[in-house]
Amino acid sequence: MTKPSIQGISRHYVTMAERQIHYRRAGSGTPLVLVHRLPRSSHDYIPLIKSLMTNFTVIAPDLAGYGNSSPLEDTPDNPDPYCIDLKNFLSALGLKKVLLYGEQAGAAIALNFASLFPDMTVALSASALDIPSSKNQKETKVKPLPDFEPAWDGSHLTWLWSMLKEQSSFHPWHSPSLETRVNADMPSPEVIQSWLIQFLNAGIQGNGYEIGYNAVRNFAFQKAVESIQCPFIIIPRRKIKGSDPWQNINIQNKLLVKEASFEFEPVENKAIDFLKKHSIETNVPDPPAVKPIRGKLYYDYVSVDGGQIHYQTNTDARTRPLLIQHDAASSLHTVEAITRSFTNSKTVFAFDMPGSGDSDRIIPEHDVEVFEYATVLSQALTNLGIDTVDFYGMWGGGFVGLDLAGETKTIVGKLAMSNLFHHTGQEREEMIENYTPDISPVWHGGHLMQCWHQMRDQGIYYPWFKKIRNNIIWREPYLDAKMVHGRVCSLVKAGNMYAT
Repeated sequence: MTKPSIQGISRHYVTMAERQIHYRRAGSGTPLVLVHRLPRSSHDYIPLIKSLMTNFTVIAPDLAGYGNSSPLEDTPDNPDPYCIDLKNFLSALGLKKVLLYGEQAGAAIALNFASLFPDMTVALSASALDIPSSKNQKETKVKPLPDFEPAWDGSHLTWLWSMLKEQSSFHPWHSPSLETRVNADMPSPEVIQSWLIQFLNAGIQGNGYEIGYNAVRNFAFQKAVESIQCPFIIIPRRKIKGSDPWQNINIQNKLLVKEASFEFEPVENKAIDFLKKHSIETNVPDPPAVKPIRGKLYYDYVSVDGGQIHYQTNTDARTRPLLIQHDAASSLHTVEAITRSFTNSKTVFAFDMPGSGDSDRIIPEHDVEVFEYATVLSQALTNLGIDTVDFYGMWGGGFVGLDLAGETKTIVGKLAMSNLFHHTGQEREEMIENYTPDISPVWHGGHLMQCWHQMRDQGIYYPWFKKIRNNIIWREPYLDAKMVHGRVCSLVKAGNMYAT
Protein backbone atom coordinates (compact mmCIF):
# COMPACT_ATOMS: atom_id res chain seq x y z
CA MET A 1 0.00 0.00 0.00
CA THR A 2 1.26 3.46 -0.84
CA LYS A 3 2.46 4.97 2.43
CA PRO A 4 2.35 8.43 4.01
CA SER A 5 5.37 10.62 3.43
CA ILE A 6 8.40 10.02 5.66
CA GLN A 7 9.77 13.17 7.22
CA GLY A 8 13.22 13.95 5.91
CA ILE A 9 13.12 11.57 2.92
CA SER A 10 12.35 13.16 -0.45
CA ARG A 11 11.97 11.58 -3.88
CA HIS A 12 13.41 12.97 -7.09
CA TYR A 13 14.20 12.32 -10.73
CA VAL A 14 17.29 13.32 -12.67
CA THR A 15 17.21 13.48 -16.47
CA MET A 16 20.08 11.93 -18.41
CA ALA A 17 19.60 12.48 -22.17
CA GLU A 18 16.24 10.78 -22.90
CA ARG A 19 16.19 8.68 -19.74
CA GLN A 20 15.35 9.36 -16.11
CA ILE A 21 16.74 7.91 -12.88
CA HIS A 22 14.54 8.00 -9.81
CA TYR A 23 16.11 8.30 -6.36
CA ARG A 24 15.45 8.93 -2.69
CA ARG A 25 17.48 11.47 -0.73
CA ALA A 26 17.80 12.29 2.96
CA GLY A 27 20.14 13.77 5.57
CA SER A 28 23.38 15.71 5.35
CA GLY A 29 27.11 15.05 5.47
CA THR A 30 29.25 12.65 3.44
CA PRO A 31 27.28 11.32 0.45
CA LEU A 32 26.48 7.63 0.93
CA VAL A 33 25.03 5.85 -2.11
CA LEU A 34 22.85 2.79 -1.47
CA VAL A 35 22.67 0.17 -4.24
CA HIS A 36 19.61 -2.04 -3.81
CA ARG A 37 18.99 -5.74 -4.29
CA LEU A 38 17.38 -7.08 -7.45
CA PRO A 39 14.66 -7.06 -8.54
CA ARG A 40 13.80 -4.50 -5.86
CA SER A 41 14.27 -0.73 -5.67
CA SER A 42 15.27 2.09 -3.35
CA HIS A 43 11.95 1.53 -1.55
CA ASP A 44 13.59 -1.49 0.06
CA TYR A 45 16.04 0.83 1.84
CA ILE A 46 13.53 3.13 3.56
CA PRO A 47 14.18 1.73 7.08
CA LEU A 48 17.95 1.93 6.49
CA ILE A 49 17.71 5.48 5.12
CA LYS A 50 15.87 6.55 8.27
CA SER A 51 18.71 5.21 10.42
CA LEU A 52 21.46 6.75 8.26
CA MET A 53 20.13 10.24 7.60
CA THR A 54 21.61 11.67 10.81
CA ASN A 55 25.15 10.76 9.69
CA PHE A 56 25.16 10.95 5.90
CA THR A 57 23.60 12.54 2.85
CA VAL A 58 21.90 9.36 1.71
CA ILE A 59 21.35 8.91 -2.03
CA ALA A 60 19.36 5.79 -2.94
CA PRO A 61 18.77 5.46 -6.69
CA ASP A 62 16.61 2.91 -8.46
CA LEU A 63 18.94 1.01 -10.77
CA ALA A 64 18.18 1.29 -14.49
CA GLY A 65 15.05 -0.72 -15.34
CA TYR A 66 14.00 -1.09 -11.70
CA GLY A 67 11.69 0.94 -9.50
CA ASN A 68 10.87 4.14 -11.39
CA SER A 69 14.13 4.38 -13.37
CA SER A 70 14.27 4.09 -17.15
CA PRO A 71 15.86 0.90 -18.49
CA LEU A 72 19.21 0.83 -20.21
CA GLU A 73 19.12 1.21 -23.98
CA ASP A 74 20.66 -2.23 -24.53
CA THR A 75 20.37 -5.45 -22.54
CA PRO A 76 23.60 -5.78 -20.50
CA ASP A 77 25.52 -9.04 -20.24
CA ASN A 78 27.64 -7.96 -17.26
CA PRO A 79 27.42 -5.36 -14.45
CA ASP A 80 29.53 -2.71 -16.22
CA PRO A 81 26.61 -0.86 -17.91
CA TYR A 82 24.85 -0.49 -14.55
CA CYS A 83 28.03 0.92 -13.03
CA ILE A 84 28.54 3.36 -15.90
CA ASP A 85 24.91 4.46 -15.56
CA LEU A 86 25.40 4.91 -11.81
CA LYS A 87 28.54 6.96 -12.45
CA ASN A 88 26.65 9.21 -14.92
CA PHE A 89 23.82 9.57 -12.40
CA LEU A 90 26.20 10.70 -9.65
CA SER A 91 27.89 13.13 -12.03
CA ALA A 92 24.46 14.56 -12.93
CA LEU A 93 23.95 15.20 -9.20
CA GLY A 94 27.31 16.97 -9.00
CA LEU A 95 28.88 14.28 -6.78
CA LYS A 96 32.59 13.55 -7.23
CA LYS A 97 33.38 11.28 -4.27
CA VAL A 98 30.99 8.95 -2.44
CA LEU A 99 30.74 6.10 0.00
CA LEU A 100 29.02 3.00 -1.36
CA TYR A 101 26.79 0.41 0.30
CA GLY A 102 25.13 -2.49 -1.50
CA GLU A 103 23.22 -5.67 -0.70
CA GLN A 104 23.23 -8.96 -2.62
CA ALA A 105 23.22 -8.13 -6.36
CA GLY A 106 23.54 -4.47 -5.38
CA ALA A 107 26.69 -5.39 -3.45
CA ALA A 108 28.17 -6.96 -6.57
CA ILE A 109 27.38 -3.82 -8.57
CA ALA A 110 28.94 -1.66 -5.84
CA LEU A 111 32.12 -3.76 -5.88
CA ASN A 112 32.28 -3.57 -9.64
CA PHE A 113 31.73 0.21 -9.50
CA ALA A 114 34.63 0.63 -7.09
CA SER A 115 36.92 -1.35 -9.38
CA LEU A 116 35.89 0.70 -12.44
CA PHE A 117 35.80 4.15 -10.82
CA PRO A 118 38.38 4.25 -8.01
CA ASP A 119 38.57 8.07 -8.04
CA MET A 120 34.88 8.34 -7.09
CA THR A 121 34.79 5.64 -4.40
CA VAL A 122 36.01 6.63 -0.93
CA ALA A 123 35.06 3.32 0.72
CA LEU A 124 32.46 0.61 0.27
CA SER A 125 30.52 -2.01 2.18
CA ALA A 126 29.18 -5.09 0.40
CA SER A 127 26.54 -6.76 2.55
CA ALA A 128 24.73 -10.09 2.19
CA LEU A 129 26.86 -10.83 -0.86
CA ASP A 130 26.52 -14.17 -2.63
CA ILE A 131 30.14 -15.24 -2.85
CA PRO A 132 30.46 -17.20 -6.11
CA SER A 133 31.81 -20.71 -6.21
CA SER A 134 32.38 -23.07 -9.09
CA LYS A 135 29.31 -25.04 -7.98
CA ASN A 136 26.71 -22.29 -7.88
CA GLN A 137 28.08 -20.64 -11.04
CA LYS A 138 27.44 -23.91 -12.84
CA GLU A 139 23.91 -24.11 -11.45
CA THR A 140 22.96 -20.61 -12.58
CA LYS A 141 24.04 -21.33 -16.14
CA VAL A 142 21.98 -24.53 -16.22
CA LYS A 143 18.85 -22.93 -14.75
CA PRO A 144 18.00 -19.60 -16.38
CA LEU A 145 15.48 -17.41 -14.61
CA PRO A 146 11.93 -17.99 -15.87
CA ASP A 147 10.15 -15.35 -17.91
CA PHE A 148 7.33 -13.40 -16.30
CA GLU A 149 4.37 -13.01 -18.62
CA PRO A 150 0.75 -12.25 -17.65
CA ALA A 151 -1.48 -15.30 -18.06
CA TRP A 152 -5.18 -15.04 -18.90
CA ASP A 153 -6.13 -16.74 -15.61
CA GLY A 154 -3.78 -14.76 -13.34
CA SER A 155 -1.66 -17.81 -12.53
CA HIS A 156 1.53 -15.77 -13.03
CA LEU A 157 0.68 -13.96 -9.78
CA THR A 158 0.39 -17.26 -7.93
CA TRP A 159 3.85 -18.21 -9.22
CA LEU A 160 5.25 -14.84 -8.15
CA TRP A 161 3.94 -15.02 -4.58
CA SER A 162 5.17 -18.60 -4.20
CA MET A 163 8.60 -17.71 -5.57
CA LEU A 164 8.97 -14.79 -3.16
CA LYS A 165 8.00 -17.00 -0.22
CA GLU A 166 10.38 -19.72 -1.35
CA GLN A 167 13.31 -17.27 -1.40
CA SER A 168 13.05 -17.04 2.37
CA SER A 169 13.26 -20.82 2.75
CA PHE A 170 15.82 -21.93 0.16
CA HIS A 171 18.77 -20.44 -1.70
CA PRO A 172 18.57 -20.73 -4.61
CA TRP A 173 14.79 -20.76 -4.32
CA HIS A 174 14.33 -23.19 -7.22
CA SER A 175 16.43 -25.94 -5.56
CA PRO A 176 14.65 -26.89 -2.31
CA SER A 177 16.73 -29.28 -0.20
CA LEU A 178 18.22 -29.56 3.26
CA GLU A 179 21.52 -28.35 1.83
CA THR A 180 19.95 -25.14 0.48
CA ARG A 181 17.73 -24.44 3.51
CA VAL A 182 17.97 -20.82 4.70
CA ASN A 183 18.19 -20.19 8.44
CA ALA A 184 15.61 -17.38 8.63
CA ASP A 185 12.05 -16.60 9.65
CA MET A 186 9.34 -16.48 7.02
CA PRO A 187 8.52 -12.78 6.48
CA SER A 188 5.03 -11.46 7.12
CA PRO A 189 2.53 -11.21 4.23
CA GLU A 190 2.98 -7.43 4.34
CA VAL A 191 6.75 -7.73 3.76
CA ILE A 192 6.26 -10.22 0.92
CA GLN A 193 3.68 -7.85 -0.57
CA SER A 194 6.28 -5.08 -0.50
CA TRP A 195 8.71 -7.32 -2.40
CA LEU A 196 5.97 -8.21 -4.86
CA ILE A 197 5.17 -4.56 -5.59
CA GLN A 198 8.87 -3.86 -6.18
CA PHE A 199 9.09 -6.91 -8.48
CA LEU A 200 6.12 -5.57 -10.46
CA ASN A 201 7.98 -2.25 -10.82
CA ALA A 202 10.90 -4.02 -12.51
CA GLY A 203 11.07 -3.95 -16.29
CA ILE A 204 7.58 -3.55 -17.71
CA GLN A 205 5.36 -4.48 -14.79
CA GLY A 206 7.62 -7.42 -13.93
CA ASN A 207 8.44 -8.47 -17.47
CA GLY A 208 12.23 -8.12 -17.66
CA TYR A 209 12.86 -8.49 -13.91
CA GLU A 210 15.67 -10.92 -14.71
CA ILE A 211 17.81 -8.56 -16.83
CA GLY A 212 19.90 -7.23 -13.95
CA TYR A 213 20.15 -10.68 -12.38
CA ASN A 214 21.59 -12.14 -15.57
CA ALA A 215 24.11 -9.32 -15.85
CA VAL A 216 25.32 -9.76 -12.27
CA ARG A 217 25.70 -13.51 -12.81
CA ASN A 218 28.61 -12.65 -15.08
CA PHE A 219 30.30 -10.59 -12.39
CA ALA A 220 34.01 -11.39 -12.11
CA PHE A 221 34.12 -11.29 -8.30
CA GLN A 222 37.76 -12.04 -7.60
CA LYS A 223 39.05 -9.85 -10.43
CA ALA A 224 37.01 -6.89 -9.15
CA VAL A 225 38.08 -7.36 -5.54
CA GLU A 226 41.75 -7.62 -6.50
CA SER A 227 41.57 -4.30 -8.36
CA ILE A 228 39.73 -2.24 -5.73
CA GLN A 229 41.94 0.50 -4.29
CA CYS A 230 39.73 1.91 -1.52
CA PRO A 231 39.00 0.43 1.91
CA PHE A 232 36.15 -2.06 1.81
CA ILE A 233 34.32 -4.68 3.82
CA ILE A 234 32.51 -7.75 2.49
CA ILE A 235 29.88 -9.49 4.59
CA PRO A 236 28.62 -12.68 2.90
CA ARG A 237 25.01 -13.76 2.75
CA ARG A 238 23.75 -15.73 5.74
CA LYS A 239 25.18 -19.18 5.92
CA ILE A 240 23.31 -21.98 4.24
CA LYS A 241 23.55 -25.37 5.91
CA GLY A 242 26.86 -27.03 5.12
CA SER A 243 28.26 -24.19 3.00
CA ASP A 244 31.39 -22.08 3.26
CA PRO A 245 30.87 -18.70 1.57
CA TRP A 246 34.64 -18.21 1.21
CA GLN A 247 35.45 -21.44 -0.57
CA ASN A 248 37.49 -21.11 -3.77
CA ILE A 249 38.25 -17.43 -3.04
CA ASN A 250 41.91 -16.49 -2.84
CA ILE A 251 42.56 -12.82 -2.10
CA GLN A 252 46.01 -11.70 -1.03
CA ASN A 253 47.49 -8.45 0.23
CA LYS A 254 44.15 -6.61 0.34
CA LEU A 255 42.08 -5.05 3.09
CA LEU A 256 39.34 -7.64 3.31
CA VAL A 257 37.37 -7.79 6.55
CA LYS A 258 35.84 -11.25 6.66
CA GLU A 259 33.11 -10.57 9.17
CA ALA A 260 30.67 -13.19 7.95
CA SER A 261 27.35 -12.88 9.76
CA PHE A 262 25.50 -16.17 10.00
CA GLU A 263 22.99 -15.24 12.68
CA PHE A 264 19.96 -12.96 12.76
CA GLU A 265 21.71 -9.73 13.71
CA PRO A 266 21.32 -6.90 11.20
CA VAL A 267 24.49 -7.28 9.14
CA GLU A 268 24.23 -3.70 7.91
CA ASN A 269 25.33 -2.49 11.38
CA LYS A 270 28.86 -3.76 10.78
CA ALA A 271 28.90 -2.39 7.26
CA ILE A 272 27.64 1.05 8.28
CA ASP A 273 30.05 1.30 11.22
CA PHE A 274 32.83 0.60 8.76
CA LEU A 275 31.66 3.41 6.46
CA LYS A 276 31.37 5.91 9.31
CA LYS A 277 35.10 5.54 9.87
CA HIS A 278 35.73 6.76 6.31
CA SER A 279 33.48 9.83 6.20
CA ILE A 280 34.93 12.85 4.41
CA GLU A 281 34.18 16.55 4.14
CA THR A 282 32.69 17.29 0.73
CA ASN A 283 30.12 19.58 -0.81
CA VAL A 284 26.77 17.98 -1.66
CA PRO A 285 24.77 20.13 -4.11
CA ASP A 286 21.00 20.50 -3.88
CA PRO A 287 18.97 18.15 -6.11
CA PRO A 288 18.98 19.48 -9.69
CA ALA A 289 15.71 20.42 -11.37
CA VAL A 290 14.28 17.83 -13.74
CA LYS A 291 15.06 18.59 -17.39
CA PRO A 292 12.22 18.05 -19.89
CA ILE A 293 12.56 15.29 -22.48
CA ARG A 294 11.50 16.63 -25.85
CA GLY A 295 8.79 14.62 -27.59
CA LYS A 296 8.28 12.31 -24.62
CA LEU A 297 6.43 12.17 -21.33
CA TYR A 298 8.66 12.51 -18.30
CA TYR A 299 8.18 12.31 -14.53
CA ASP A 300 8.62 14.59 -11.56
CA TYR A 301 7.29 15.31 -8.06
CA VAL A 302 5.60 18.40 -6.69
CA SER A 303 5.53 19.13 -2.96
CA VAL A 304 2.19 19.77 -1.24
CA ASP A 305 1.18 19.96 2.40
CA GLY A 306 2.10 16.62 3.93
CA GLY A 307 4.20 15.10 1.19
CA GLN A 308 4.87 14.76 -2.53
CA ILE A 309 2.60 14.18 -5.51
CA HIS A 310 3.95 12.20 -8.45
CA TYR A 311 3.11 13.30 -11.97
CA GLN A 312 3.84 12.81 -15.65
CA THR A 313 4.00 15.66 -18.14
CA ASN A 314 5.09 17.00 -21.50
CA THR A 315 5.27 20.75 -22.14
CA ASP A 316 6.60 20.88 -25.72
CA ALA A 317 3.37 22.52 -26.92
CA ARG A 318 2.74 25.69 -24.94
CA THR A 319 -1.03 25.62 -24.43
CA ARG A 320 -3.46 25.75 -21.57
CA PRO A 321 -2.56 22.55 -19.68
CA LEU A 322 -4.76 19.49 -20.12
CA LEU A 323 -4.99 17.31 -17.02
CA ILE A 324 -5.77 13.61 -17.56
CA GLN A 325 -7.01 12.02 -14.31
CA HIS A 326 -7.13 8.30 -13.55
CA ASP A 327 -9.89 6.55 -11.61
CA ALA A 328 -9.75 5.34 -8.04
CA ALA A 329 -8.26 1.85 -8.36
CA SER A 330 -5.43 2.78 -10.72
CA SER A 331 -2.60 5.25 -11.37
CA LEU A 332 -1.26 7.59 -14.03
CA HIS A 333 0.07 4.53 -15.88
CA THR A 334 -3.52 3.46 -16.57
CA VAL A 335 -4.14 6.62 -18.60
CA GLU A 336 -0.64 6.90 -20.05
CA ALA A 337 -1.75 6.05 -23.60
CA ILE A 338 -4.23 8.93 -23.46
CA THR A 339 -1.71 11.32 -21.93
CA ARG A 340 0.89 10.39 -24.54
CA SER A 341 -1.56 11.01 -27.38
CA PHE A 342 -1.53 14.74 -26.57
CA THR A 343 2.27 15.07 -26.63
CA ASN A 344 3.32 17.80 -29.08
CA SER A 345 -0.24 19.11 -29.40
CA LYS A 346 -1.04 20.25 -25.86
CA THR A 347 0.73 20.84 -22.57
CA VAL A 348 -0.41 17.72 -20.72
CA PHE A 349 -0.27 16.44 -17.13
CA ALA A 350 -1.33 13.28 -15.32
CA PHE A 351 -1.13 12.98 -11.52
CA ASP A 352 -1.12 9.98 -9.20
CA MET A 353 -3.92 10.52 -6.69
CA PRO A 354 -2.81 10.73 -3.04
CA GLY A 355 -2.40 7.15 -1.85
CA SER A 356 -2.21 5.75 -5.38
CA GLY A 357 0.72 5.09 -7.70
CA ASP A 358 3.79 6.89 -6.37
CA SER A 359 2.09 9.78 -4.57
CA ASP A 360 2.27 9.94 -0.79
CA ARG A 361 -0.84 9.03 1.14
CA ILE A 362 -1.42 12.52 2.54
CA ILE A 363 -5.17 12.16 3.16
CA PRO A 364 -6.89 9.89 5.72
CA GLU A 365 -7.60 6.26 4.93
CA HIS A 366 -11.27 6.56 5.89
CA ASP A 367 -14.21 8.97 5.58
CA VAL A 368 -12.65 10.90 2.71
CA GLU A 369 -14.68 13.05 0.33
CA VAL A 370 -13.89 13.72 -3.32
CA PHE A 371 -13.28 17.36 -2.40
CA GLU A 372 -10.14 16.35 -0.45
CA TYR A 373 -8.61 14.84 -3.59
CA ALA A 374 -9.54 17.95 -5.55
CA THR A 375 -7.97 20.18 -2.91
CA VAL A 376 -4.64 18.31 -3.09
CA LEU A 377 -4.72 18.43 -6.89
CA SER A 378 -5.42 22.17 -6.82
CA GLN A 379 -2.48 22.80 -4.48
CA ALA A 380 -0.20 20.70 -6.68
CA LEU A 381 -1.17 22.77 -9.72
CA THR A 382 -0.74 26.03 -7.82
CA ASN A 383 2.74 24.98 -6.67
CA LEU A 384 3.62 24.24 -10.30
CA GLY A 385 2.53 27.76 -11.22
CA ILE A 386 -0.66 26.62 -12.97
CA ASP A 387 -3.97 28.37 -12.27
CA THR A 388 -6.07 27.22 -15.26
CA VAL A 389 -6.46 23.74 -16.82
CA ASP A 390 -8.68 21.74 -19.09
CA PHE A 391 -9.66 18.46 -17.46
CA TYR A 392 -10.53 14.94 -18.55
CA GLY A 393 -11.27 12.25 -15.95
CA MET A 394 -12.78 8.79 -16.12
CA TRP A 395 -14.96 7.02 -13.58
CA GLY A 396 -14.22 8.49 -10.12
CA GLY A 397 -11.48 10.66 -11.59
CA GLY A 398 -14.18 12.64 -13.35
CA PHE A 399 -15.77 13.62 -10.06
CA VAL A 400 -12.44 15.03 -8.91
CA GLY A 401 -12.55 17.31 -11.93
CA LEU A 402 -16.09 18.35 -11.06
CA ASP A 403 -15.05 19.40 -7.55
CA LEU A 404 -11.87 20.96 -8.89
CA ALA A 405 -14.01 23.17 -11.15
CA GLY A 406 -16.56 24.14 -8.56
CA GLU A 407 -14.88 24.08 -5.17
CA THR A 408 -11.23 25.13 -5.53
CA LYS A 409 -9.23 28.14 -6.72
CA THR A 410 -8.12 26.29 -9.85
CA ILE A 411 -9.96 27.48 -12.96
CA VAL A 412 -11.18 24.65 -15.19
CA GLY A 413 -11.65 25.86 -18.76
CA LYS A 414 -13.13 22.71 -20.29
CA LEU A 415 -14.33 19.70 -18.33
CA ALA A 416 -14.85 16.22 -19.83
CA MET A 417 -15.94 13.19 -17.81
CA SER A 418 -16.55 9.64 -19.03
CA ASN A 419 -17.98 6.46 -17.51
CA LEU A 420 -19.83 8.40 -14.85
CA PHE A 421 -22.04 6.56 -12.38
CA HIS A 422 -24.84 7.58 -10.05
CA HIS A 423 -26.36 5.14 -7.58
CA THR A 424 -29.20 5.61 -5.13
CA GLY A 425 -31.15 3.58 -2.59
CA GLN A 426 -30.51 -0.15 -2.31
CA GLU A 427 -28.22 -0.15 -5.36
CA ARG A 428 -26.00 2.43 -3.65
CA GLU A 429 -25.82 0.35 -0.48
CA GLU A 430 -24.92 -2.76 -2.51
CA MET A 431 -22.10 -0.91 -4.24
CA ILE A 432 -20.67 0.41 -0.96
CA GLU A 433 -20.92 -3.06 0.55
CA ASN A 434 -19.39 -5.09 -2.30
CA TYR A 435 -17.59 -3.05 -4.96
CA THR A 436 -14.29 -2.60 -3.09
CA PRO A 437 -13.63 -5.71 -0.98
CA ASP A 438 -10.67 -5.95 1.37
CA ILE A 439 -7.45 -6.82 -0.50
CA SER A 440 -5.08 -7.05 2.48
CA PRO A 441 -2.24 -9.51 1.81
CA VAL A 442 -2.71 -13.02 3.19
CA TRP A 443 0.00 -15.59 3.80
CA HIS A 444 -0.94 -17.88 0.89
CA GLY A 445 -1.26 -15.04 -1.65
CA GLY A 446 -4.93 -15.68 -2.39
CA HIS A 447 -5.65 -11.95 -2.31
CA LEU A 448 -3.83 -11.64 -5.63
CA MET A 449 -6.27 -14.00 -7.37
CA GLN A 450 -9.10 -11.99 -5.84
CA CYS A 451 -7.61 -8.80 -7.33
CA TRP A 452 -7.12 -10.48 -10.71
CA HIS A 453 -10.69 -11.73 -11.03
CA GLN A 454 -12.09 -8.49 -9.65
CA MET A 455 -10.30 -6.45 -12.33
CA ARG A 456 -11.08 -8.93 -15.12
CA ASP A 457 -14.74 -9.30 -14.25
CA GLN A 458 -15.18 -5.53 -14.42
CA GLY A 459 -14.96 -5.96 -18.19
CA ILE A 460 -17.83 -8.43 -18.49
CA TYR A 461 -20.33 -7.57 -15.69
CA TYR A 462 -21.55 -4.34 -14.15
CA PRO A 463 -21.35 -4.27 -11.26
CA TRP A 464 -18.60 -6.88 -11.38
CA PHE A 465 -19.62 -8.58 -8.13
CA LYS A 466 -23.18 -9.32 -9.33
CA LYS A 467 -22.65 -11.97 -12.00
CA ILE A 468 -26.16 -12.52 -13.33
CA ARG A 469 -27.57 -12.34 -16.85
CA ASN A 470 -29.09 -8.92 -16.32
CA ASN A 471 -25.64 -7.51 -15.50
CA ILE A 472 -23.77 -8.80 -18.56
CA ILE A 473 -21.96 -6.05 -20.45
CA TRP A 474 -23.13 -6.66 -24.01
CA ARG A 475 -20.18 -5.44 -26.02
CA GLU A 476 -17.01 -7.00 -27.37
CA PRO A 477 -14.98 -7.81 -24.23
CA TYR A 478 -11.53 -6.28 -23.72
CA LEU A 479 -9.75 -8.86 -21.57
CA ASP A 480 -6.15 -8.55 -22.72
CA ALA A 481 -4.01 -10.19 -20.04
CA LYS A 482 -1.43 -7.39 -20.06
CA MET A 483 -4.15 -4.78 -19.58
CA VAL A 484 -5.72 -6.67 -16.67
CA HIS A 485 -2.25 -7.21 -15.19
CA GLY A 486 -1.57 -3.48 -15.38
CA ARG A 487 -4.80 -2.77 -13.52
CA VAL A 488 -3.86 -5.30 -10.85
CA CYS A 489 -0.39 -3.73 -10.48
CA SER A 490 -1.99 -0.35 -9.73
CA LEU A 491 -4.57 -1.94 -7.43
CA VAL A 492 -2.11 -3.81 -5.20
CA LYS A 493 0.08 -0.69 -4.99
CA ALA A 494 -2.86 1.39 -3.74
CA GLY A 495 -3.94 -1.37 -1.35
CA ASN A 496 -7.12 -0.73 0.59
CA MET A 497 -6.74 3.00 -0.04
CA TYR A 498 -8.58 2.32 -3.32
CA ALA A 499 -11.74 1.62 -1.36
CA THR A 500 -11.57 5.08 0.19
